[in-house]
This record gives sequence, structure tokens and C-alpha cells, in this order.
Amino acid sequence: MKWRAIYMVLAAISFLFAAGCSDEEVDVAENQRNSIVSYLTSSHDPRLINISDVPNALVQNPPFYERLEYNTFRYIASYYDEGRSGKRALQAGDEVSLTYVAFRFTGGAPSLAGVYDTNDASVQAQLREAGLNTEYWPVEPLKVKIGETNILKGVELSLIGCREGDAVEVYMTIDAAYGDKVVGVVPEETAVAWYYTIDSVVAQ
Repeated sequence: MKWRAIYMVLAAISFLFAAGCSDEEVDVAENQRNSIVSYLTSSHDPRLINISDVPNALVQNPPFYERLEYNTFRYIASYYDEGRSGKRALQAGDEVSLTYVAFRFTGGAPSLAGVYDTNDASVQAQLREAGLNTEYWPVEPLKVKIGETNILKGVELSLIGCREGDAVEVYMTIDAAYGDKVVGVVPEETAVAWYYTIDSVVAQ
């Protein structure tokens, strides 16, 4: 009976500890979502509104963000560009070439100091001037076949519906970006942002 009582106490403690961890994980994701939305709707340039508020906007062609699945938030800077609507929207199976800059997102405008990966030659040059060794960073366009290439799920999701030539910003909580993978260049529990341009498209 004594050992049974001790076991029951330990089991209860373990349950409470596990529940606490789960709550903590939820809190982290929620805090990151709130931080992203706060940035997009306040200090982002231009200030964005939720896509659901576009029909009631007081200005024509208001810049907006949309929340996709997996805690992914997308802003298409080129959305209102002339001729864009005549281009085909991307779908699964399409292959694209991207020029991108990946940032650690800490609640404010992404900066050069927050870059952890890029294939943009001009950004790499700035990083080298700042003393960073970019010798082993990619210099060729990133080729992605939507639905088949192993890439951040938030980035892949954000490609659907975009068009050739689009300039896109994608903000992701860490689970939308890397899930349970260990990423040495991105501190644990840090949201990330990818800025990319769709240079070319090969339709399925």
C-alpha cells in the first residue's frame, strides 16, 4: 500500500508537470502569434489590416495580411501591381525559383543583424561588410517544387496563390517554420520571417 501511494503521488506530479509543459508550449505559440500581428498592424511599413477588413477599408487598395494555416502570416507587397491579376496563381506541383532573405523575428522590423540565411547577393555583400563570413551561403536561386521540395512548411504554404514576380513577406511561429527540428542558427522559441521574390515559375 505504501509503495502504491508513493507511485500515485509521483504519477500525479508527472501529469501536472506534463500539463504545465503543454500549456507553456501553447503560451509560446500564442505570444509569437500576438507579436507578429501586433507588428503587422502597428509598426510595419506600410501598416497592414487583416484581409477580412478589406471590404470595409476607408482607402482604396489597402495593404493587408492574411493568416494561413500553421501559424503562418503572409503579406504580398505586389498584390496591387499592374498586370499581376493576369498571371496564373501558383498551385501544388508548380516549380518556382526564389530569391530570399530569412530573418529571426523578435517583434520589430527585421534587420540585417537578424539574417540567418539568404541567397540575395546584395544582402550577402552587406553582411560581409559587417564582418560575417557568408562563404558557404547559397548564391543560386532557390528552386522549390510546391508539395515535393523539403522546405519550411510555412514558406511552402505561402506560395500557394502567389504569382510570378510577387514580392512576399512570410512570418511564422517556430512550429510553422521548423516544428520539432533543431536549428542552431535560430534560438529556441524564436519566430522567423522570410522575405522572398518569385523570380520565375514553371507550371505543372
